[in-house]
Amino acid sequence: MIESVTPPLRPRALSRYYAFIALYQMAVVHESVERSLRLMWDTDEARLNTDELIRAFATQLAKLTVEHLDTVDSLIEQYARQRALHRLPMVDLALLRLGCAELLYLSDVPPAVTINEIVELSKQFSSDESPAFMNAVLDQVKSHRDEVPASEKVESRWVVSEASQ
Repeated sequence: MIESVTPPLRPRALSRYYAFIALYQMAVVHESVERSLRLMWDTDEARLNTDELIRAFATQLAKLTVEHLDTVDSLIEQYARQRALHRLPMVDLALLRLGCAELLYLSDVPPAVTINEIVELSKQFSSDESPAFMNAVLDQVKSHRDEVPASEKVESRWVVSEASQ
């Protein structure tokens, strides 16, 4: 039997985890996010832990991040305490990119939820200082939500039901 190495997460948090993994892999091995996602969905671990809803939301998050990468990176550099992107740990960079894209471009996810989810992932996968850093940067980025035109925002690909909460 194949055991899962995925942390126990609620479905939407699991989607964020997989989007984070795809963005991290994209940054480390310089492959497209589409290829990273495709390879990930073909693993036994992903097949055991995901359904179509989780994969759709993770894919949406990862692609949305890549689509707006220039804007996202610019805001990260602006608020990352004078740190250049190439000086940030790759885990932190992938998490910040994901959080910024979700904050700015998903119209139906409350900012507090996004920030909390990214902080929780940083507690699992980064340094002890990372959660406070994530919180500080993302809290500043959320002030830019109203600057994004409504035509650039999308709703999440998450069908809310009692079973998926």
